[in-house]
Amino acid sequence: MKIKVFTLFPDMLRPMLSESILGRAIKAGLISVELINIRDYTLDKHRSTDDYPFGGGAGMVMMAQPIVDAIRQNTDPGLRARRIYLSPRGRRLDQGVVEELAREEALVLLCGHYEGVDQRALDSVIDEELSIGDYVLTGGELGALVVIDAVARLVPGVLGSDASSADESFTTGLLEYPQYTRPADFRGQGVPEVLLGGNHADIAAWRREQALELTLMRRPELLDTAPLTDADRALLRRIRRGREVEALLKSHGVEAERLEMRLADQWPKAWFAAFVPEERRKAAKKECFSGRRHVGFLWRAFAMGFAEALEGDAARRAWAEARPDACALCLPDDGLLFRVAGALPDALLDRLGDVALADEAMRRTFVATGRRDAGPYYSISEETP
Repeated sequence: MKIKVFTLFPDMLRPMLSESILGRAIKAGLISVELINIRDYTLDKHRSTDDYPFGGGAGMVMMAQPIVDAIRQNTDPGLRARRIYLSPRGRRLDQGVVEELAREEALVLLCGHYEGVDQRALDSVIDEELSIGDYVLTGGELGALVVIDAVARLVPGVLGSDASSADESFTTGLLEYPQYTRPADFRGQGVPEVLLGGNHADIAAWRREQALELTLMRRPELLDTAPLTDADRALLRRIRRGREVEALLKSHGVEAERLEMRLADQWPKAWFAAFVPEERRKAAKKECFSGRRHVGFLWRAFAMGFAEALEGDAARRAWAEARPDACALCLPDDGLLFRVAGALPDALLDRLGDVALADEAMRRTFVATGRRDAGPYYSISEETP
């Protein structure tokens, strides 16, 4: 990748191009960046590069002659170069444009200054205008550096590993998932357990979930064009429902933390193992897990006699007396799992529909069905000492 930058202030760019990844890439010959001073191509003794605008107005305008001569004298006609003027009125730079530019043989970047550039220079030697955002800078040098840095990262070998750029924000159409490194405990802040377990499938699932949720929260418009699978869309539905439930719990003064979907998917099996006797478990799973995933297992395990439990008001009293400091709240119809602190009001449970509560030791459970003719139920694990 060859890049030529035409500027009035080349010293603004040199420090950035000599350090870190860009500096190493240039030294290694993976990319080449040539800085050309437009002022060297002026024709008058004062080396003038700007003049007053025709028609009046504030500020000065860069003259056409030095720009046109500088670019024409430093651009080989046989070189297929994309010629770009960094301008706030240009096409907005995004990762898609960066990937497009990275496929070019060479780039020519023109850095404007003052009130702009004589339009005749743009008409003569520029193919397109490009903006790095909806704001105005004092000149195009910072914009040129942004383009160089973003494009260079996609050149093979620049990052050391081509996989480094594969999962980053915008490359996949989504924002990037959170990253962590050593130590595993930093001043009381830990790392998500899934990242420490070594299960690559679980890690990939967690990262996809995090990327989808961050994008939904911060840049939801990206989801309109991101290449989503059916599984992604299903996961987004669960995430949206999870946020609704979080807001509902908060409105009732309940502290809650939504757990990752992987744990929500695993929890029903753990619940069955804890509260349905082993000799009845196979039959219970067949009956309670039939049809749509997990729907009905909350109350059918008790209603069909697979597990013993207190029912109705007796169940409510028993759970209230147990008073666990924290418990798991499962909404199986939505595929959601929360860790909650404190008691949940009956009015809130009625709004949530089918729910299961269990203390952290999986010794006690309270099941509310949202149905007048079933439950609620309270049970103690037969494994309780």
